[in-house]
Amino acid sequence: MTKNYSGPKALTKYILYQSKHKADKRFIILLVQGILAGIYISLGAIGYFKLAATVADPGLGGFLGALVFPLGIIAILIMQAELFTSDSMVMVAVYDGRTRVSRIFRILVIILIANLLGAIFAAFMTHASGIFDEKIMQLIIQKSIHKVHMPLGQLFSSAILCNIIVSTGVCLAYSCRDEIAKIIVVWLSITVFVLSGTEHVVANMYYLFTAYFTGGDITLLEIFYNLLIAAIGNFIGGGVIVSVVNYLLAYKDIRINNKNVKRDL
Repeated sequence: MTKNYSGPKALTKYILYQSKHKADKRFIILLVQGILAGIYISLGAIGYFKLAATVADPGLGGFLGALVFPLGIIAILIMQAELFTSDSMVMVAVYDGRTRVSRIFRILVIILIANLLGAIFAAFMTHASGIFDEKIMQLIIQKSIHKVHMPLGQLFSSAILCNIIVSTGVCLAYSCRDEIAKIIVVWLSITVFVLSGTEHVVANMYYLFTAYFTGGDITLLEIFYNLLIAAIGNFIGGGVIVSVVNYLLAYKDIRINNKNVKRDL
Protein backbone atom coordinates (compact mmCIF):
# COMPACT_ATOMS: atom_id res chain seq x y z
CA MET A 1 0.00 0.00 0.00
CA THR A 2 1.26 3.51 -0.82
CA LYS A 3 2.17 5.45 2.31
CA ASN A 4 1.00 9.01 2.86
CA TYR A 5 4.58 10.26 2.68
CA SER A 6 5.06 9.11 -0.90
CA GLY A 7 3.68 10.23 -4.26
CA PRO A 8 3.65 13.62 -6.04
CA LYS A 9 1.70 15.42 -3.29
CA ALA A 10 4.05 14.43 -0.48
CA LEU A 11 7.07 14.95 -2.71
CA THR A 12 5.98 18.46 -3.72
CA LYS A 13 5.36 19.40 -0.09
CA TYR A 14 8.81 18.13 0.82
CA ILE A 15 10.47 20.12 -1.97
CA LEU A 16 8.59 23.24 -0.85
CA TYR A 17 9.96 22.66 2.65
CA GLN A 18 13.46 22.21 1.24
CA SER A 19 13.08 25.41 -0.79
CA LYS A 20 12.33 27.37 2.38
CA HIS A 21 15.21 25.65 4.16
CA LYS A 22 17.71 26.52 1.39
CA ALA A 23 16.48 30.10 1.14
CA ASP A 24 17.09 30.58 4.87
CA LYS A 25 20.69 29.33 4.69
CA ARG A 26 23.48 31.85 5.00
CA PHE A 27 25.65 32.45 1.93
CA ILE A 28 28.71 30.85 3.52
CA ILE A 29 26.75 27.68 4.37
CA LEU A 30 25.45 27.34 0.79
CA LEU A 31 28.96 27.94 -0.51
CA VAL A 32 30.66 25.36 1.72
CA GLN A 33 27.96 22.73 1.16
CA GLY A 34 28.15 23.37 -2.59
CA ILE A 35 31.94 22.96 -2.59
CA LEU A 36 31.56 19.69 -0.71
CA ALA A 37 29.03 18.44 -3.28
CA GLY A 38 31.51 19.18 -6.09
CA ILE A 39 34.16 17.18 -4.22
CA TYR A 40 31.77 14.30 -3.50
CA ILE A 41 30.81 13.96 -7.17
CA SER A 42 34.51 13.96 -8.03
CA LEU A 43 35.17 11.11 -5.58
CA GLY A 44 32.60 8.98 -7.37
CA ALA A 45 34.21 9.88 -10.70
CA ILE A 46 37.65 8.85 -9.43
CA GLY A 47 36.32 5.39 -8.64
CA TYR A 48 34.57 5.22 -12.01
CA PHE A 49 37.71 5.98 -14.02
CA LYS A 50 39.90 3.65 -11.94
CA LEU A 51 37.65 0.75 -12.90
CA ALA A 52 36.60 1.80 -16.40
CA ALA A 53 40.18 2.19 -17.60
CA THR A 54 41.88 -0.71 -15.84
CA VAL A 55 39.48 -3.66 -16.20
CA ALA A 56 40.46 -5.67 -19.27
CA ASP A 57 36.92 -5.90 -20.66
CA PRO A 58 35.81 -2.29 -21.45
CA GLY A 59 32.13 -3.18 -21.10
CA LEU A 60 32.65 -4.78 -17.70
CA GLY A 61 34.92 -1.93 -16.63
CA GLY A 62 32.29 0.65 -17.55
CA PHE A 63 29.60 -1.30 -15.71
CA LEU A 64 31.69 -1.69 -12.55
CA GLY A 65 32.60 1.99 -12.75
CA ALA A 66 28.92 2.88 -12.97
CA LEU A 67 28.32 0.88 -9.80
CA VAL A 68 30.82 2.92 -7.75
CA PHE A 69 30.07 6.38 -9.18
CA PRO A 70 26.85 6.75 -7.07
CA LEU A 71 29.02 7.12 -3.95
CA GLY A 72 29.17 10.85 -4.69
CA ILE A 73 25.40 11.34 -4.84
CA ILE A 74 24.88 9.14 -1.79
CA ALA A 75 27.38 11.26 0.16
CA ILE A 76 25.54 14.42 -0.94
CA LEU A 77 22.21 12.97 0.15
CA ILE A 78 23.41 11.67 3.53
CA MET A 79 25.69 14.64 4.34
CA GLN A 80 23.08 17.17 3.08
CA ALA A 81 25.42 18.92 0.68
CA GLU A 82 24.08 21.16 -2.11
CA LEU A 83 24.19 19.91 -5.71
CA PHE A 84 22.98 22.09 -8.58
CA THR A 85 21.20 19.35 -10.52
CA SER A 86 18.94 18.06 -7.75
CA ASP A 87 18.55 21.54 -6.23
CA SER A 88 17.00 22.72 -9.50
CA MET A 89 13.78 21.14 -8.27
CA VAL A 90 13.32 23.99 -5.78
CA MET A 91 11.70 25.76 -8.74
CA VAL A 92 8.52 24.19 -7.34
CA ALA A 93 8.46 27.13 -4.91
CA VAL A 94 8.13 29.50 -7.88
CA TYR A 95 5.34 27.45 -9.46
CA ASP A 96 3.47 27.52 -6.14
CA GLY A 97 3.84 31.29 -5.83
CA ARG A 98 5.97 31.04 -2.70
CA THR A 99 8.89 33.09 -4.00
CA ARG A 100 10.30 35.06 -6.92
CA VAL A 101 12.21 33.28 -9.67
CA SER A 102 15.14 35.70 -9.13
CA ARG A 103 15.50 34.44 -5.55
CA ILE A 104 15.70 30.82 -6.68
CA PHE A 105 18.14 31.67 -9.49
CA ARG A 106 20.40 33.42 -6.97
CA ILE A 107 20.49 30.28 -4.81
CA LEU A 108 21.15 28.02 -7.80
CA VAL A 109 23.94 30.24 -9.16
CA ILE A 110 25.69 30.23 -5.77
CA ILE A 111 25.42 26.44 -5.62
CA LEU A 112 26.62 26.00 -9.22
CA ILE A 113 29.69 28.17 -8.63
CA ALA A 114 30.42 26.34 -5.38
CA ASN A 115 30.11 22.96 -7.14
CA LEU A 116 32.61 24.25 -9.72
CA LEU A 117 35.09 25.27 -7.02
CA GLY A 118 34.84 21.85 -5.39
CA ALA A 119 35.27 20.00 -8.68
CA ILE A 120 38.25 22.15 -9.73
CA PHE A 121 39.90 21.52 -6.36
CA ALA A 122 39.38 17.76 -6.73
CA ALA A 123 40.67 17.84 -10.33
CA PHE A 124 43.80 19.75 -9.29
CA MET A 125 44.44 17.37 -6.40
CA THR A 126 43.97 14.40 -8.75
CA HIS A 127 46.62 15.83 -11.06
CA ALA A 128 49.00 16.86 -8.26
CA SER A 129 48.78 13.50 -6.47
CA GLY A 130 49.37 11.44 -9.62
CA ILE A 131 46.76 8.82 -8.69
CA PHE A 132 45.84 8.24 -12.35
CA ASP A 133 48.24 6.41 -14.62
CA GLU A 134 48.66 7.15 -18.32
CA LYS A 135 45.92 4.73 -19.38
CA ILE A 136 43.34 6.35 -17.11
CA MET A 137 44.35 9.84 -18.22
CA GLN A 138 44.00 8.83 -21.88
CA LEU A 139 40.42 7.77 -21.17
CA ILE A 140 39.61 11.01 -19.35
CA ILE A 141 41.15 13.16 -22.10
CA GLN A 142 39.35 11.16 -24.78
CA LYS A 143 36.00 11.59 -23.03
CA SER A 144 36.66 15.29 -22.38
CA ILE A 145 37.54 16.05 -26.00
CA HIS A 146 34.36 14.28 -27.09
CA LYS A 147 32.32 16.35 -24.63
CA VAL A 148 33.66 19.76 -25.67
CA HIS A 149 33.15 18.99 -29.36
CA MET A 150 29.67 17.53 -29.01
CA PRO A 151 27.10 19.23 -31.30
CA LEU A 152 24.98 21.81 -29.49
CA GLY A 153 21.68 19.99 -29.96
CA GLN A 154 23.09 16.68 -28.79
CA LEU A 155 24.77 18.25 -25.74
CA PHE A 156 21.61 20.14 -24.77
CA SER A 157 19.31 17.14 -25.19
CA SER A 158 21.71 14.85 -23.33
CA ALA A 159 21.86 17.29 -20.40
CA ILE A 160 18.06 17.47 -20.19
CA LEU A 161 17.76 13.69 -20.19
CA CYS A 162 20.54 13.43 -17.63
CA ASN A 163 18.72 15.45 -15.00
CA ILE A 164 15.42 13.76 -15.70
CA ILE A 165 17.18 10.54 -14.65
CA VAL A 166 19.06 12.07 -11.70
CA SER A 167 16.13 14.12 -10.37
CA THR A 168 13.79 11.14 -10.64
CA GLY A 169 16.22 9.15 -8.51
CA VAL A 170 16.40 11.96 -5.96
CA CYS A 171 12.58 12.15 -5.93
CA LEU A 172 12.45 8.45 -5.15
CA ALA A 173 14.95 8.98 -2.34
CA TYR A 174 12.89 11.87 -0.93
CA SER A 175 9.93 9.48 -0.76
CA CYS A 176 11.83 6.97 1.39
CA ARG A 177 11.99 7.29 5.15
CA ASP A 178 14.57 4.57 5.68
CA GLU A 179 18.20 5.53 4.98
CA ILE A 180 18.99 2.16 3.41
CA ALA A 181 16.04 2.55 1.03
CA LYS A 182 17.27 6.04 0.08
CA ILE A 183 20.73 4.65 -0.70
CA ILE A 184 19.36 1.79 -2.80
CA VAL A 185 17.11 3.93 -5.02
CA VAL A 186 19.82 6.56 -5.50
CA TRP A 187 22.39 3.86 -6.27
CA LEU A 188 20.19 2.31 -8.94
CA SER A 189 19.16 5.60 -10.58
CA ILE A 190 22.67 7.08 -10.66
CA THR A 191 24.01 3.82 -12.08
CA VAL A 192 21.47 4.23 -14.89
CA PHE A 193 22.64 7.83 -15.42
CA VAL A 194 26.29 6.77 -15.70
CA LEU A 195 25.47 3.92 -18.07
CA SER A 196 23.41 6.32 -20.21
CA GLY A 197 26.47 8.52 -20.82
CA THR A 198 24.38 11.69 -20.54
CA GLU A 199 25.78 15.10 -19.61
CA HIS A 200 25.88 16.06 -15.92
CA VAL A 201 27.30 19.54 -15.43
CA VAL A 202 29.05 18.87 -12.11
CA ALA A 203 30.55 15.55 -13.22
CA ASN A 204 31.73 17.34 -16.38
CA MET A 205 33.44 19.96 -14.22
CA TYR A 206 35.68 17.28 -12.78
CA TYR A 207 36.25 15.42 -16.06
CA LEU A 208 37.12 18.52 -18.08
CA PHE A 209 39.37 20.22 -15.55
CA THR A 210 41.22 16.97 -14.83
CA ALA A 211 41.93 16.70 -18.56
CA TYR A 212 42.87 20.39 -18.72
CA PHE A 213 45.34 20.20 -15.81
CA THR A 214 46.95 17.14 -17.41
CA GLY A 215 47.53 18.92 -20.70
CA GLY A 216 44.60 17.60 -22.71
CA ASP A 217 43.86 19.34 -26.00
CA ILE A 218 40.97 21.43 -24.66
CA THR A 219 40.70 25.13 -23.86
CA LEU A 220 39.01 26.97 -21.01
CA LEU A 221 36.57 28.48 -23.51
CA GLU A 222 35.56 24.99 -24.67
CA ILE A 223 35.18 23.85 -21.07
CA PHE A 224 32.91 26.71 -20.05
CA TYR A 225 30.86 26.34 -23.24
CA ASN A 226 30.18 22.71 -22.35
CA LEU A 227 29.38 23.57 -18.72
CA LEU A 228 27.02 26.40 -19.69
CA ILE A 229 24.95 24.28 -22.08
CA ALA A 230 24.99 21.31 -19.69
CA ALA A 231 23.85 23.52 -16.80
CA ILE A 232 20.94 24.95 -18.80
CA GLY A 233 19.91 21.49 -19.98
CA ASN A 234 20.19 20.02 -16.48
CA PHE A 235 18.08 22.88 -15.12
CA ILE A 236 15.34 22.22 -17.67
CA GLY A 237 15.41 18.49 -16.94
CA GLY A 238 15.06 18.85 -13.18
CA GLY A 239 13.77 22.37 -12.58
CA VAL A 240 11.17 22.36 -15.34
CA ILE A 241 10.23 18.88 -16.56
CA VAL A 242 10.44 16.75 -13.39
CA SER A 243 9.31 19.57 -11.09
CA VAL A 244 6.40 20.70 -13.26
CA VAL A 245 5.08 17.18 -13.75
CA ASN A 246 5.11 16.44 -10.03
CA TYR A 247 3.65 19.85 -9.17
CA LEU A 248 0.81 19.51 -11.66
CA LEU A 249 -0.05 16.08 -10.28
CA ALA A 250 -0.15 17.53 -6.77
CA TYR A 251 -1.48 20.99 -7.66
CA LYS A 252 -5.10 20.61 -6.56
CA ASP A 253 -4.32 19.21 -3.12
CA ILE A 254 -1.38 21.52 -2.56
CA ARG A 255 -3.42 24.63 -3.41
CA ILE A 256 -6.38 23.58 -1.26
CA ASN A 257 -4.15 22.86 1.73
CA ASN A 258 -2.09 26.01 1.31
CA LYS A 259 -4.56 28.59 0.01
CA ASN A 260 -3.95 30.77 3.06
CA VAL A 261 -0.16 30.43 3.00
CA LYS A 262 1.65 33.68 2.19
CA ARG A 263 4.87 34.01 0.28
CA ASP A 264 7.44 32.76 2.75
CA LEU A 265 10.70 32.63 0.83
